[in-house]
Amino acid sequence: MTQNPFSRFPPEPGPVVRPVHPGVPDPGTPGMAWLAGLIAVVCFATVVYLNQVSTASSSTQKAAKAVSTQQAIDLADPVTLAMKMVVKLAHLFDNGDQTSRAQWLAQAQSPVTDPAKRSEVERVREAIVHAEILKGEDGAKEADRLFDAMESEFADRPDRLARKLEEDEQERIEQAKQDIATLRQVYSLGGAGDAAPLTEEQRQRLIQRHDWFAKVAFTFGKPESDPERAALLSGGGALIAGILLIVVAGLVAAMGGMGCSIAMVVLIATGKIRRRFVAPAPGGSFGWELLAAFLVAFLGFRVAATILGAVLAGTGSPPAWYAYVALGGQWLVALSIFFPLLRGVKFGEYRKLVGWTAERGIFREIGAGIFGYLAGLPIVFGALLFSLLLNFLIHWWSGKDAETPENPILEIAGRGDTILLVLLFTLATIWAPIVEETVFRGGVFRAMRAHVGFVVAAIASALVFGFMHGYQVQLLGPVIAIGLVFALIREWRGSIIGPMVAHFLNNATILGILFLVLTAAA
Repeated sequence: MTQNPFSRFPPEPGPVVRPVHPGVPDPGTPGMAWLAGLIAVVCFATVVYLNQVSTASSSTQKAAKAVSTQQAIDLADPVTLAMKMVVKLAHLFDNGDQTSRAQWLAQAQSPVTDPAKRSEVERVREAIVHAEILKGEDGAKEADRLFDAMESEFADRPDRLARKLEEDEQERIEQAKQDIATLRQVYSLGGAGDAAPLTEEQRQRLIQRHDWFAKVAFTFGKPESDPERAALLSGGGALIAGILLIVVAGLVAAMGGMGCSIAMVVLIATGKIRRRFVAPAPGGSFGWELLAAFLVAFLGFRVAATILGAVLAGTGSPPAWYAYVALGGQWLVALSIFFPLLRGVKFGEYRKLVGWTAERGIFREIGAGIFGYLAGLPIVFGALLFSLLLNFLIHWWSGKDAETPENPILEIAGRGDTILLVLLFTLATIWAPIVEETVFRGGVFRAMRAHVGFVVAAIASALVFGFMHGYQVQLLGPVIAIGLVFALIREWRGSIIGPMVAHFLNNATILGILFLVLTAAA
């Protein structure tokens, strides 16, 4: 007998195992369902407004802002990250050939070619990068040429703009002029010039504004074997390894996703996969109360974090430790998922209602979660391409250049703070799979399935899940798509163990790749 190629996930024999109280309403009353639904709608609309319209920040964004003033280098900025990577790779492969160095110099060019669209800080760092790639006298001359161009542009700016410079713009120009004057001394000293040595105040000021770039500039002219210089320029090998790993992981995900997707379609078509979720009868309020409790706690914590941040900041920025509070405090929101227990639902019944069950074995559910996640990747990739195209069309139609969307997770990860990284990773890989799957697949999807078919419930719950995230609306496609995949796994298995595993796998993979690249570029 030929072995079933999909024997890893064989069809379960026997009758379909029903969850608690098949065919009867969930706990609660229609009146409570309406009240909880009204509260949930108001809170959800408020969260969407804050995410999409208001300038009010989420607790994660506030954490990112709290650490943004503690370090000058922002690895969340793609231009900064690209310049650091090019310098490290150029250092790794430098063979002393000027032609090769010129090729690396072309890679270091800013993606924004119009100087008027580049910040003064970016242009100063670009000069440092050019000097580092060309090295020696050629590097010093190249930096001097870029500095001359900047100073000439600064001198012409008032006449060219035909207006009085804004105060903050004038301040940026003055700071850039001070940076240029200091760096001219640095490159004169590095090139064996006769400039006066830098004062400690000059060094610290440049480090405060440019951090890694300033420290690299201070080692200009030193031998490559110098310990300080070698430490600053190391990481090229790790970057190569990281890029190769990302490519391999992408290929595996693409091929595995297509293979599992095809296998899933075949198994469904042949009847070897059947839906095991049993929808409750209309009338209960369990799912709506769970959603309302979560949204009230989520929104309440956001308001509390805003007030605390404003009090601590005063007229400046909140202290660095506020970032730990803003991230770590989100664990308090997790307690809201147990609200039904306060309403009299027994824990055993609660587990069955939300899907914290594995009647067919925990390892079978884990395997189903992995298989379902891979099978859903084509949907997510398609949504990603759609979002990128939509974002391009929106900016093309408006005539504005596409701006890099803010990503507080990337900003926090780019700071390299171990405590923040641990908090961020645990929130993404433990808090999110447990809390979000319990609320959106265990509560919202279940409540919707009492009234509509699984396709409508899956799409609607995925939309609610997606709009809870603080990305621009045109970029929510991948988040909504992954929420749809989680809902389909819930319908297939009945349990939410599979969606939890898929959620963990998705977040852990993305953060793992992110941490790898940022660690190598740090």
